[in-house]
Amino acid sequence: MKLQLLLAAVWCTLSLDAQTPREIDSLLSRARERDQSVRQATLMLLKRLNTEGADHLPVSALDSLPLLSVQTQQIDRENTALLTALLRHGLPQGLSPESYSAIWLISDHADLKSQRHFRPFLKEATRQGLISREDFATFTDRLQLRRRKPQTYGTQSRILTLDGRQVIYIWPIRNPQQVNRFRREVGLDSIEEYIIRLKEEAGCEVIYDPQLSIRRLLKQE
Repeated sequence: MKLQLLLAAVWCTLSLDAQTPREIDSLLSRARERDQSVRQATLMLLKRLNTEGADHLPVSALDSLPLLSVQTQQIDRENTALLTALLRHGLPQGLSPESYSAIWLISDHADLKSQRHFRPFLKEATRQGLISREDFATFTDRLQLRRRKPQTYGTQSRILTLDGRQVIYIWPIRNPQQVNRFRREVGLDSIEEYIIRLKEEAGCEVIYDPQLSIRRLLKQE
């Protein structure tokens, strides 16, 4: 697997050096489509599981969850290799707005080591107005979650299975008293509105406990 990823990265590097902005747009569009397709399929299945219950779903649907997880990991690795090659000479200019959004999306779903590598590029893209402050705030929170540190904007959560049902916990926030101010500053709605929307999208209970520590949350897992 490591050899395959290395060869893929080398191929991407050699190939992207000769690509025009429009061709890179096309590559990033396909990468974004694959990322979202597998995640939407997973979200829809999890919502059915939460609303209908495992007893009312066909075995084939339940068996597809591990497969979707494997597919997601493979897509993320391939997209990370693509983005690493793309950023080899710095942040590309002249791409479509959708492509810069895809760069953020791939970074947000990359492994921790790659996220640390991508962060300066995303920061520069945000400074140039190519990536929204909202997206960069989401990436910042994701990086903190991966580092097992409290988040700032409250955009990240963890799904736990408790007594046979799935529950979403908002990842602990560094300064709960100021979280809505921080969210407003980057264009996000309030944490309360976010929780309502998340509950509707996921179809399960969403818990936000300002006093919850990372240690306590991880122990519940």
